[in-house]
Amino acid sequence: MIVMFGIGVSRLFGLVREQVIAYFFGRAATYSAFVAAYKLPNLVRVLLGEGNLSASLIPVLAERMRVADPGEARRLAQSVLGLLLLTVGLITLAGMIAAPALAWVVAPGFSPELRSLVERLVRILFPTVAFLVAGAWCMGILHVNGRFFWPNFAPLFWSVISAGALIAFVGRVEMEPIYILAWGVVAGSLVQLLVQLPTTRVVLGTLRPRTGWREPGVQRVVALFAPMMIGTGVAQLSTLIDIQIASFLTDAGVATLAYAQRLYLLPLSLFGVAIAQVALPTLAHDSVGQSIDVVRSELASSWRRMMFLMLPASVGLVAFGRPAVSLVFERGRFVADDTNAVTWVLAAYAAGLVAYGSVRLLATAFYAFQDTRTPVRVAVGALFLNAALGIGLAWTIGLPGIGLATASAAIANAVTLGVLLRRSWGGLFDSQTWHAVTRMLTAAMVAGLVGVMPYLSIMDRWSAWQLGERIGASLALYVGVAAVYFVVTAILRVDELDQLFGRGS
Repeated sequence: MIVMFGIGVSRLFGLVREQVIAYFFGRAATYSAFVAAYKLPNLVRVLLGEGNLSASLIPVLAERMRVADPGEARRLAQSVLGLLLLTVGLITLAGMIAAPALAWVVAPGFSPELRSLVERLVRILFPTVAFLVAGAWCMGILHVNGRFFWPNFAPLFWSVISAGALIAFVGRVEMEPIYILAWGVVAGSLVQLLVQLPTTRVVLGTLRPRTGWREPGVQRVVALFAPMMIGTGVAQLSTLIDIQIASFLTDAGVATLAYAQRLYLLPLSLFGVAIAQVALPTLAHDSVGQSIDVVRSELASSWRRMMFLMLPASVGLVAFGRPAVSLVFERGRFVADDTNAVTWVLAAYAAGLVAYGSVRLLATAFYAFQDTRTPVRVAVGALFLNAALGIGLAWTIGLPGIGLATASAAIANAVTLGVLLRRSWGGLFDSQTWHAVTRMLTAAMVAGLVGVMPYLSIMDRWSAWQLGERIGASLALYVGVAAVYFVVTAILRVDELDQLFGRGS
């Protein structure tokens, strides 16, 4: 629960940050340039840090902690840190030097003037890679030792400082707002790392990197990390392709995708990613000396918990997303037309919400058994599908087509991973799990149908209402739909409801 709560708080602060950004920029071309520029260092961060580092480091560290002395595990962590710092330093320097070429790669459809802004922002933002990758190393160390607080609360400092920079300095210093945002992001990334260091030092005993890169443990981490990085790179290439396609449609296109992604990533991070993060150490430990039935049971339990929370979230964002978009973003330079544009893209992305979470969780099952190649192969196929669908649908129905393509590719990815796990393990989920998920799906559909008429009534009156009336009506809609979902799951005897409220095992 602390992981879910921490990620939830961080994501909520992230939404506050996006509210501030929406107020100052709306869907301005300069914000599209910022989103495109930050995609590049963020790509490196995702490749070298976060899930990849944890998924490759945690199983090896868990194995060392179980069968070897603590000193060996500590030396392994130090050596991985040394290798990371060297790698990320070289990549950061190269990224800053190659900024002109990278700006063209990420946004080929932008005008020369807008692409020049992307180039300047790339140089400012690339140093965030070093701070965030080092923070991801801290996260892996803390997670394997059962410390979940700081790794999941640290990102809120990133949001507070980047948004605070806009509030504090726009109009008060002679610097364009987009550059203030960029420097705020750099400062927030540094603080996100600094707050994790004290606890990491207590757990590990030292923060000193080592150069023992030829040690068997380090080579094993690298062997797991390399194909996993390729697989994540494939997934990130998918989002890069989204930006590239959007850059040809309109100057506001990239910003529109970014706002929609912020909203659908909230439930994905809160439920899907959080459950996958907690499941990885457990599955990694269970995979050492435990039967496949134990691992399968743990995976099924995690998937049911995720589905219980993600299904109603998906229905809510697909069918009733407009009030959320309006309340979160519509102020300052973000106007009603921007709300309409973002709502359609959000609905398209959210159609694949359950699939996104399932991909994260099912890939975690492969990682726990130190198989990082299979998810890579599946991700490559999903990339080509996403690219083909994205180009075709974007030119047919515009920006929402990009979201639909991403959702469709994620569904194909999740189904393929599930089929491969079933073949490998001689079965995946038992009939009890499928019956439980079917009941959850039924409850989500009933809740969605009940919410249709109130939603249409709210939308008819929306433009005439003041902010307080909008908030009250939206809360009534969302709380009411959630209440219907919980009531129906209770009637259908879904065990995860009892577990959510602490009444189950």
